[in-house]
Amino acid sequence: MPFNSSTPVMWYNKTALDAAGASVSKTWDDVKVTAQKLVDNGMDCGVSFGWQSWVMVENFSAWHNMEMGTKENGFAGFYTEFSFNNEAVAARLDGIAAMTEGNLFKYGGRRGDSLPMFTSGECGMWMNSSAYYGSIKTQSEVEFGQTMLPLDTTVADAPQNSIIGGATLWVLGGHDDAEYKGTAQFLTYLSSPEVQAWWHQETGYVPITTAAYELSKAQGFYESNPGTDTAIQQLSLNKPTPNSRGLRFGNFVQVRDVINEELEAVWAGDKNATDALNAAAERGNTLLRKFERAAK
Repeated sequence: MPFNSSTPVMWYNKTALDAAGASVSKTWDDVKVTAQKLVDNGMDCGVSFGWQSWVMVENFSAWHNMEMGTKENGFAGFYTEFSFNNEAVAARLDGIAAMTEGNLFKYGGRRGDSLPMFTSGECGMWMNSSAYYGSIKTQSEVEFGQTMLPLDTTVADAPQNSIIGGATLWVLGGHDDAEYKGTAQFLTYLSSPEVQAWWHQETGYVPITTAAYELSKAQGFYESNPGTDTAIQQLSLNKPTPNSRGLRFGNFVQVRDVINEELEAVWAGDKNATDALNAAAERGNTLLRKFERAAK
C-alpha cells in the first residue's frame, strides 16, 4: 500500500528573496538570475538540491516529458536501455556545474544532507522532497515557501508532471487469518481520510486518497499554508505519459548510486556532463543485464 509518498519541489527562502529583490523562480533561467541576486545580496549560495538522481535526472526527465530509459521506462518489459544520457539533460547539468563559480550553486550531499544549508539561511533555494515540510517548519529560521520545479524552456514549452517517490507498506505471507484481519483493519485505519490528512499536513507527504486531500482543503489547510498543495498539483498536472508515469528498472538502488558518483564528478569539475552521463548509462545498463540474468 502506498504510504509515505512525495515528489520534489522547489523550496525558497522568502525573506532572502524579498531582501534581494528577487522573484520566485519558474524557469531555470529564473533560477540563475535569482541565485545571482541572492549571492550579490550576501547569501553564501543561491541554490542547492538533494536526492540528485531523483530530482535532476528522473524528475527532470519526466517534468519535460523525456524518457529515462527504453520500453516506457521499463514498464513494457525487460531488456531496457538507459537513455538519460541525452543532450537536454547534459546541457542542464553543465549549466548547473557552471553555477558553482561564485557559489550560485553548491552541492551538499546525495540525500537530505543539504537540508541545513537551506534552513540555516546559507542557500536561498533548495530542490528536494515535499516531505521535508515538517523538518523545515520546525527548523527554518526564516519565512519559507515552496513552488513547482523550474522548467527548462530550451527543452519544453510547458511542464508535464513530476513522478512520485517514497515508500510502501507490504503484507507478507505465512500468517493466520486472524492476523490478516487485524492487518486489514490497521491498513484501513492508516488510509482513512482523517489519518491521511493529518499525516499529509504534518509531514508534507502527499495524501494517498482524494478524500484526504478534500478533507485537508475543507479544513482550510492550503488556504492558511499557501503552497502546501504544490506536490499534489505537480503529480496531477497532466495525464501521465509513458515518459512521466514513473520508472521500473531492476537494481535501481545501485543505479542511483552510479548516477550519484558520476554527477559528483561533474560538480567537482572532473568530468563534463556528457561523459558522466554516458558512463552512468553504460554502468547502469550493466546492472540491468545483471538483474535480468538473476530474474531468469
